[in-house]
Amino acid sequence: MALSENLNSQHGVMLNYQGKGILIIGEAGIGKSSLALELIHHGASLIADDVVDFAIEADQLVAHCPKVLSGLLHSRELGLMDIRKVCGENSWRASTTADLCIELKQIYHPEPSVSTPIHYKFILGKALVVLTLSIDNPASLITRVNSWLAMQHYHADSQNKMLLWPV
Repeated sequence: MALSENLNSQHGVMLNYQGKGILIIGEAGIGKSSLALELIHHGASLIADDVVDFAIEADQLVAHCPKVLSGLLHSRELGLMDIRKVCGENSWRASTTADLCIELKQIYHPEPSVSTPIHYKFILGKALVVLTLSIDNPASLITRVNSWLAMQHYHADSQNKMLLWPV
């Protein structure tokens, strides 16, 4: 099947974690699949590893797994695994909406700030908020991901409440 303007493939790993569709991107060998495996062991569902297909459905960006990769995750240390056999049937699903993006980098030095720097990745015209994480930070990736997701929830609630304040 040829890619149309309504379908886009990206290199990365797609998960559904804590009700959010999260695309993990970064250079080859940076640890995308390893982070995905850790998140799966904490309740995430794998959508796709290595290649993620995106489409617009009902005005939402939806990520799909190419059929040939269904349920498969490749780790450099562990090799190719059927995640459903390793972590159970609920550890994989065929699609999810795409909500957020995590970019892994070897070295990342953001400017000092009291807030998280906001960057976006655009796929098929839809913006995903990107969190860039250094793999060299001593705090675990999963701790930083969980903290960021909690912040996203808190800030969304704060923004909704601010809309109700009289001007």
